[in-house]
Amino acid sequence: MKCSVCGHESGKYPLCKACNIKKEQGLIIKCPLCGKWHYRGKPCAGQTGIPGWNMTHEAPYQYERKRALLTDIEREYFMVIQNVLPQGRFVFPQINLAAFIERTDNARYHNELFRNVDFLITDSNFAPEIVMEINDRTHLTPERRERDEKVRNICEEAGIPIVNLWTAYGVNPEYIRKRISETLASLPVTRIRHTQQNNGKSTGPVIDPSVYVPDMPQGRSGRKGCYVATCVYGSYDCPEVWTLRRYRDEILSRHIAGRLFIRFYYAVSPTLVRWFGTAGWFKRPVRRILDRLVRRLNAWGVSSAMYYD
Repeated sequence: MKCSVCGHESGKYPLCKACNIKKEQGLIIKCPLCGKWHYRGKPCAGQTGIPGWNMTHEAPYQYERKRALLTDIEREYFMVIQNVLPQGRFVFPQINLAAFIERTDNARYHNELFRNVDFLITDSNFAPEIVMEINDRTHLTPERRERDEKVRNICEEAGIPIVNLWTAYGVNPEYIRKRISETLASLPVTRIRHTQQNNGKSTGPVIDPSVYVPDMPQGRSGRKGCYVATCVYGSYDCPEVWTLRRYRDEILSRHIAGRLFIRFYYAVSPTLVRWFGTAGWFKRPVRRILDRLVRRLNAWGVSSAMYYD
């Protein structure tokens, strides 16, 4: 084999002995643009048009600083959250789960914790209290739903509630203040163990009985929240649940049969959620049913706009 730089015999190696010494000295490099060995600083056909490449033929930078820590919409939410937070609370943006949640076993890898959440609210001692996520339409894709469910399961097991805010409904300071106040008032929340193991077999979700179990959010009318819908969609405040709550209040509650159904629903749904609310075999088919119902209700004119009950 001929040396790629000087053309002398190099055996089975791309560089001869003399050129290899120059490589060790940094005089010869393998160009990341043209893919060939040549002297540092020698121009090549692939030198132009690459950000971070300079005329001394140094390698392009592998890392670049982001324009900003937050997107424009995230910055808007951050400013509002800062303004409406109760005294003695702090908000931190773009924080990693591993910064405020830790595993209690001796697992070697904690990859599931290397995910960022949009905002974390803490008390005056910096103890984590609430996670806030800003959701746009990308969160409706299967990949993001899977990611969001993993984050929700981790936070549920750690006992940290998640408040989801949808960008489609704008930045509403009073609504954000209400959500934060209600969530703080519900602390501590139920911890649900999603990864309980017994002899190598999953035993399913286990609710920690030592932690206070709060009621679902309660509206001005005193009616309890949508247990099953909230469980399936992961939030009491999202377009699908707003549609169902509006259908409950504006249509079902006006008829005897509808009021009987509502009474039956609130009699059985808390038990269903308590026993099966974290099981995929329960949530997936129920979600498909509710998705079809929501689409039909929207087609009938039931709005999915933000709803205060």
